[in-house]
Formats: sequence, C-alpha cells, structure tokens
Amino acid sequence: MNLTFTLLSVISIWSVAVITPGPNFFITAQTTVVQSRLAGMFVVLGTCTGTIIWSVAGYFGIAYLFIIAPWIFGTLKVAGGSYLIYLGIKLMISFYKHDAKPDNPQENSQSLLLSWRHGLMTNLSNPKTAMFITSLFASALPKEPTIFIGMLSVTLMVVISLIWYSFVVLIFSSKKFGDCYKRIQKWAEGFAGIIFVAFGAKLVFENK
Repeated sequence: MNLTFTLLSVISIWSVAVITPGPNFFITAQTTVVQSRLAGMFVVLGTCTGTIIWSVAGYFGIAYLFIIAPWIFGTLKVAGGSYLIYLGIKLMISFYKHDAKPDNPQENSQSLLLSWRHGLMTNLSNPKTAMFITSLFASALPKEPTIFIGMLSVTLMVVISLIWYSFVVLIFSSKKFGDCYKRIQKWAEGFAGIIFVAFGAKLVFENK
C-alpha cells in the first residue's frame, strides 16, 4: 500500500471524526469562554494527551482486548459515562446558580492543570474511541504496518486534533464572540450540561 495514500486515508477519516462536535468540542469551547484562552489551550493539550493514549492503544489493538474481556470495555464505558454525567450536572447546577456571582478563577498552575485534566478525562471517557481508532488503522494501514507508519499515523492524528481544537479556542476567545456569549452564558451552560449528560447516559445505558 502506498505510504502517501495510507497517510491521506488516516488524515481524512480522523479529520471528519475530530471536527464532528462531541464532548471534546463542548469542554474546549465552554472552558475558553468561561475562563480564558490559556485555560482553553490547556484543555486542548489534555485532549491531545488523550488522543496519544487512545491512538497508541488502538495501534496495538486494545479493541481485541475488549472483545476477549468485554467486562473491561463495559467497566470503562460506565466509568467514562459517569464522568460525563458528572460534568453535565455541574454545568446544569451553574445554570441555576448563575445569578449568584460571576466565576473568575485565578489563572495559576493549579487551575491550568485542572483544565488539562478536564480535557484528558473527557477524551478518555469514551472507550469506543479505541474501537474506532483500531477500525481506522485496520482499514487505512497495511496488513502488517511498521512501527514507523504507526507512529507517523499517531503523530498526524495528534497534530490534527491540536490544530482543530486550537482553532476552536481561537474562535471562542474572540472579543466579539465573547461578548455575545456573555449574553447567553446561562442558557449555553445549561445546554452544554444537557449535552454532557446525554453523551454520558448513552455510554452507560447503550447495549454495545
């Protein structure tokens, strides 16, 4: 299989997957508009860290482990779904308490580390990502891919994630968008909370 065709296949499939709005998108956007561009970028770094973990796991075929020991997959689904539900409930609580006082967290290493952790945990919350990546590699990579091809594919996937979510941060941190968001912040956070609970519930209760 031609190397260029292989890499273009990985790029195209992963780009569509990343651009499709999901928990990673919402946590990045919400953190950026509520806190700061820097906090949003640390969420992006956390998301990319999760992408590295899932990509490497997918390359080595962790999906096959899920098939052999389905209870592991089920446990990760419940844990990940519960985490998303937890984030969603926090957002919905802020919806009702929004009028109390604005949240302006101090920008320090601890808060930035928390932003990174939110990005990482949100990314890792869906073990089906490993299944998707394994399927991506199975369809796009040669039958016996070398470590070089595998690591190059992982690198491209991380770079795509970094570029896209950095673009999301850039857009959502603009003054014009920020002023607009402040007018609808209460409802936007409530909507984001519902989205997170819905994603989490889907993970926890779906059969497959």
